[in-house]
Amino acid sequence: MTGAHRQTRGAFTLIELLVVIAIIAILIGLLVPAVQKVRAAAARAQSLNNLKQMGLALHGYHDSHQALPPGISSNVSPGWTYNPAHPLGTNQAASESGPGWSLFAHLLPYLEQHGVYSRIRFDLPISHPLNQVARESQVKTFVDPGDTEPKLIGITDSGDPPNAVNAPTMITRAAVCSYAGCLGTLAYEEQPFTGVFHRNSKIRITDITDGTSMTIGIGERMSRHTESSWVGLVPGAELVYAPTAARYNPSQPSFQFRPAITAILVHVRSSAPSDQGSPGGFIGPHAAGTQFLNMDGSCRIISANASPSVFRALCTRSGGEILPEGQGY
Repeated sequence: MTGAHRQTRGAFTLIELLVVIAIIAILIGLLVPAVQKVRAAAARAQSLNNLKQMGLALHGYHDSHQALPPGISSNVSPGWTYNPAHPLGTNQAASESGPGWSLFAHLLPYLEQHGVYSRIRFDLPISHPLNQVARESQVKTFVDPGDTEPKLIGITDSGDPPNAVNAPTMITRAAVCSYAGCLGTLAYEEQPFTGVFHRNSKIRITDITDGTSMTIGIGERMSRHTESSWVGLVPGAELVYAPTAARYNPSQPSFQFRPAITAILVHVRSSAPSDQGSPGGFIGPHAAGTQFLNMDGSCRIISANASPSVFRALCTRSGGEILPEGQGY
């Protein structure tokens, strides 16, 4: 139109564009940590729920059998005895004869996992071909979402103790687990054990005289620290650091290995849960600390800075310890 004012559309200047990009980058930078915190909180809450589900299952099992499930259903070879003077000391490995099924396997019917439970031949070793379907079955309740995606892990033999430095050899594969039971504060094979679970154990709730709310039964152990399975122990196997563990030594993959019993059961001796601990120890994937199930079904979190003596006291069922308040547990 002749004589009409033509309105033109202005473009962004380079400086304006850079400012907008910078603002978007700052907003994204603020959003990402927030999203990560929400995810971490959700993972921790889900692990807490897993532990509580296991607590209900333990009490359901106890109601049916008048005792808690054995830590492992396994036997030792004839003639084997615990020897505290053994070169491995407290880490002496029992001469396992199996079959090795864990407390977690016994809890399956109480976790609505009847399908997996029905595939287990408890009279046969875990590594038997007839148990392949069961041992490779992923059970969501046994996986901490803050730990790892469900997967199969290798169950390995690290060679002859006490000086094994060779690369572990594969025995079989099984579904991963992010939790372990507590056998107490003494050596792996020392009797009487002080915790809640052990080889062929049948502890009753009435045996927990320290109080079920003050006695730990199950705790987190992330598979990126130690890869273990819910199925139990396999004779001839040892537990080693995962390649992602803080203390993994690629030149000595069997560095500080632990005996087969530690695939399911942990003894607590020198420190609170830490990623600097042994492959057979408790350690969760959460920054706030490691989560544990008390035997009354409640849960607690224990940080790496907690008092070792208090932690040990919580892991005994009848030690008679007096626990002080405000000790970070």
